[in-house]
Amino acid sequence: MEFETWWLVLIPLIFSLGWMAARLEKRSDASERGQLPASYFKGVNFLLSEQPDKAIDAFLEVAAIDTHTVELHFALANLFRKKGEIDRAIRVHQFLTTREQITPADREKATYELGVDFLRAGILDRAEQAFHSLSGSDMKAEASRQLLELYELEKAWDKAIAQAHKLREYGADVPAGDIAHFYCELAAQFIDAGDLNKGKAELQNALLTDAQNVRASLLLGDIYFTQNQFEEAIGQWRAAERQNPWYLPLVGPNMWAAFKKLEREEEGIAALLEYCTMYPSIDLLLVLAQAVEETKGPFAAFELLREQVRARPSLLGLDKLLEHQLRGKLDDDRMQDLRLTRELISKHTQRLERYRCQSCGFQAKKFYWQCPGCANWDSIVPRRAEELDFYPVSAKKAAHTQAHTH
Repeated sequence: MEFETWWLVLIPLIFSLGWMAARLEKRSDASERGQLPASYFKGVNFLLSEQPDKAIDAFLEVAAIDTHTVELHFALANLFRKKGEIDRAIRVHQFLTTREQITPADREKATYELGVDFLRAGILDRAEQAFHSLSGSDMKAEASRQLLELYELEKAWDKAIAQAHKLREYGADVPAGDIAHFYCELAAQFIDAGDLNKGKAELQNALLTDAQNVRASLLLGDIYFTQNQFEEAIGQWRAAERQNPWYLPLVGPNMWAAFKKLEREEEGIAALLEYCTMYPSIDLLLVLAQAVEETKGPFAAFELLREQVRARPSLLGLDKLLEHQLRGKLDDDRMQDLRLTRELISKHTQRLERYRCQSCGFQAKKFYWQCPGCANWDSIVPRRAEELDFYPVSAKKAAHTQAHTH
């Protein structure tokens, strides 16, 4: 009986203590929750009032109160970055990297985002340092991808090659063609410095990486041409036809010069005429017309231009035909009309003679192996915008079958 009486006294006491503890905890939670909305709303009000620095201070105050608001700061920094306010994004991400309360995964993410901020701001040394610090983390692949972009910006092609191979080890898809272009860029640096042997070696590495890299073949031909090995140069350029013939306009002038050095003009004209027929190009046509004019005279060159333009009508071709026809003519009424017609056509063809990226649509008068707009390699074909409208060509693949159908 005494045992039961003891429990009758103890049980109400335990319930009373539990109730009191719950009330105290509830008050504590309510107090903390009461403080959070004030900082949140303060930060939002500063953002709406276009006072971003005060907004950052307010949101950082939230972080000091509750360590579970990390995502809020990532979102805030991302907002600043999208608006181009990189300095403010850096401030938020730097704050996160110094917090001891956050998880290692969140700290790595903050370090990665900080590196991206530095990269966007052009502070490349700080960006490189941030990405390198993640080499042993779960974000090593993402950091390596950013390092590759950084090395491309710096034109540090040897580092870009090493980083590309490291990315492949991580399982990332880095096109062989891109790595081959890194070797070509490195080769071009050696060639510009006068070290042709090292240039050749890097071009061979490019072809070992991607046997279809036409740029390496064209550059090898240029090296042979510089060394007065004209036969070897022509052979190298002709080999490029098997890789992608649509890049032949890039070597047209040098190819004709090489044939002239060998005193094989007729063979050179025949080769250029074959290329113009199989792979229509206004640039190749102009080289061919110049070759014919040098060997057979201006009338033969004009007849060739007229025949080619009639076979493949284009405003660019018509403009060059009229230019040739007006050369040296007396300024009578008929010639004045032709000059006016040519001037009108020339104004229109200025936008048609640009090169165009098939990935992002970027247009430029100069040919680029890497598009300045989207940074893709091989997305620009060395053919004018008007020609691409008439004869669509894939920049990435050889187009023998397409050429024969045209």
